[in-house]
Amino acid sequence: MEIYNYHPITGEYLGIGLADDNPLEPDTPIVPGYATPGTPPADEVGRVRVYRRPDGSAPQNWPEGSWALVPDYRQVPLYRTADGSSFVLSEEYSGIGDLPAFLTDEPRPSPAHVWTADEWVLDEALETEQLAAAARAQRDALLEEADQLIAPLMDGFVLGELTLEEEARLKALSQYRKALRAITTQVGFPRTINWPIKPE
Repeated sequence: MEIYNYHPITGEYLGIGLADDNPLEPDTPIVPGYATPGTPPADEVGRVRVYRRPDGSAPQNWPEGSWALVPDYRQVPLYRTADGSSFVLSEEYSGIGDLPAFLTDEPRPSPAHVWTADEWVLDEALETEQLAAAARAQRDALLEEADQLIAPLMDGFVLGELTLEEEARLKALSQYRKALRAITTQVGFPRTINWPIKPE
């Protein structure tokens, strides 16, 4: 008698085998554990055949379960709904069956999106906060660069040894540095920023 083997943990269909002979009852072959005489359903794209109990576990003894077609996400990129990070299949979720609530197959559109009611939703307050943080980081890097350009000119200024050209450059760099510090006061900050141009 043909039997159909299934995985002892996931219940996934593994292949066809033969039941063992029963020396006591020749007309009743012995079906080993994690196998069933029941024919699995036809295969479908994106789904996998599993033999499971009603609670979702794979039964050792076939009368305790039945075949079902469930979603197969093993070849689909998955993401955590908490932060959008990639998920690697594990004991936490094998990729077989419905997605747990903490996973989605939809990539997070941006770091400012949050998972709400089964979809990614743009959190404008979070986006504003992230844009502001990025702008301040860029401003601080530009300020550090400006400080390095101004420092050698300041020595000459204190000593009264700057040429007219150097005085003009020091003034331009100082105005540039002042404008950088003021970007957070611009009306459109942080979504629209008019960055000052660094003097040549």
